[in-house]
Amino acid sequence: MLEINNWLTRFIIRYPDKTERAVYLLLFLFPIAGMSIRHWITNIFNLLVLISLFSLNKPQKPLLKSEKIFLWICASYFSMFIISSLANGWGQVQTYALGTELRFLFIIPLYLLIRRYTECSKWLLTGAILGGYVLFTQAYYDIFIIERATVWGVYSKNIIGPFAVLTLFFLTYYVWLNFKTLNKYHYVIIGISMIASLGTAGLSGSRGGYLGFLITSLACIAFFSKPRWMLASLMTLVLTTYVIYMNIAIVKNGVDIAAKEVRSYLKATDHVKDKSSTTSVGVRLEMLRTGILFIKDNPLVGIGPGNYHASTIQYIKTEKANPAISHYSHPHNTFLEVASSKGLLGLVTILLLFYYPAYIYIKDYKLYKPTTVIGLIHIIAISSFSLTDHSVVLMNNYTSILLLGIAIFFSSHLQKKH
Repeated sequence: MLEINNWLTRFIIRYPDKTERAVYLLLFLFPIAGMSIRHWITNIFNLLVLISLFSLNKPQKPLLKSEKIFLWICASYFSMFIISSLANGWGQVQTYALGTELRFLFIIPLYLLIRRYTECSKWLLTGAILGGYVLFTQAYYDIFIIERATVWGVYSKNIIGPFAVLTLFFLTYYVWLNFKTLNKYHYVIIGISMIASLGTAGLSGSRGGYLGFLITSLACIAFFSKPRWMLASLMTLVLTTYVIYMNIAIVKNGVDIAAKEVRSYLKATDHVKDKSSTTSVGVRLEMLRTGILFIKDNPLVGIGPGNYHASTIQYIKTEKANPAISHYSHPHNTFLEVASSKGLLGLVTILLLFYYPAYIYIKDYKLYKPTTVIGLIHIIAISSFSLTDHSVVLMNNYTSILLLGIAIFFSSHLQKKH
């Protein structure tokens, strides 16, 4: 207890600004219980937004051109929700979705708050160290105490798996960034947290998490490995992936079934009637095919947010889609969800929201490598998860992870230019 009191005293002395102190504490807590306490992620995001609204009148440095562009992109994405909803008929579904969509507007004052402080990314990454232990505790509880087949946390395997992968790579970056200052005890503590995060991701059975792990691992090899170690790093990744695949039944079964279902769907000649469109992966591929039809028929502003299910019923009746997709209210792909619901204009805005910051990072790579790397890791990981899940732009918790991460790492990067 004395040690905790001493730590709090030092923390208060170091950050006399109460607002700055509150922001750092909330960011530190963000990864610790996000998957174990329901609504933790959403509530922290909401608290930061409230703090940001009360801080709007405080003076701050002028915005850079790239910051203004990013904030206009966020506002444009929200405006596409309004335009598409009005064009297709505003109803109860659109009113319900408004709460999540407003986050893309509230990220503007939140960004203005975060850019005031220089250590936001530090506290988020430090919280990830404890977050890895909490994730595995949740995994142990789910698998061995209540005997679930996979790890679910307080939401589902499709968010705890990607969250664990993101935590793993945050820790990987933390070690790389602080390589010269960490002692052997730090390495042990962080190393165990990394293993715990990886184990949680594997036990989740989340295919999006698996895909995100592979793609982001390849990116990290490019970021962190010296040219002479590149081949060895790739071989280590291949070996690690093979060992996980062969020794964790949840992983092996999930990958094998997915590969089999992809082959069956691709071999089929009539997807509307073939049984391959009714499997777990097959129905997702069928939603992808049908989503492309939505875009062709409604190119500019889409079918309207929340209208996916009603539209699929019409396509099923006209024998343009397999009846299996009628059980789903959204396609399992973020970019397809946006393109079908908000049209190509909406797709352009979400791509800009993801990849305009990435463009700035890549342009500045040689000048500001540390801030560039963590920004790209976040975007690459989220992009990978988005290929198999629509929740990134539809669920409050997932949207909070996306937007808060971009705001923190983008502002941290651009602070180097002031």
